[in-house]
Amino acid sequence: MSQVLIIGYGNPLRGDDGVGWHAAQRLARSLADRDVAIQTTHQLTPEMAEAVSRAARVIFLDAACDQRPGEIALRTVQPDPAPSEMFSHQLTPELLLALSKRLYGSCPEAVLLTVGAASFECGETLSPAVASALPALLEQVHTASRMGLQPCPAIL
Repeated sequence: MSQVLIIGYGNPLRGDDGVGWHAAQRLARSLADRDVAIQTTHQLTPEMAEAVSRAARVIFLDAACDQRPGEIALRTVQPDPAPSEMFSHQLTPELLLALSKRLYGSCPEAVLLTVGAASFECGETLSPAVASALPALLEQVHTASRMGLQPCPAIL
């Protein structure tokens, strides 16, 4: 069981949507000696619930279209108490946590770090605003991976 699971997701072929991938790849080098598992994926899927259930903390990394380009936001993620789309092909972090709790009886503490995107155009390159935010994002992930752990709230 890894203490920390980092999941960078989005489409790395759509510009800034790949920021989670870029960050996860860099983190794989800098966190290689710690008790951290790192995954990259196009989207969150039900199959990820098992890995999530085995972690003490999950850090989700994604692009956001509702933030200023390059702006970084951090929020705590709680499991969705009444998931209506539990088995869709695309899950939110909240639904993935709820699925982990329901199927495996375990739900880790979780945070979502997002970076405001400037472009979702085809291409593997990040926009200048997002590329310049990447070092600050990596530092926030390092900080979040060391924070004290809190228990996940119960799901009724």
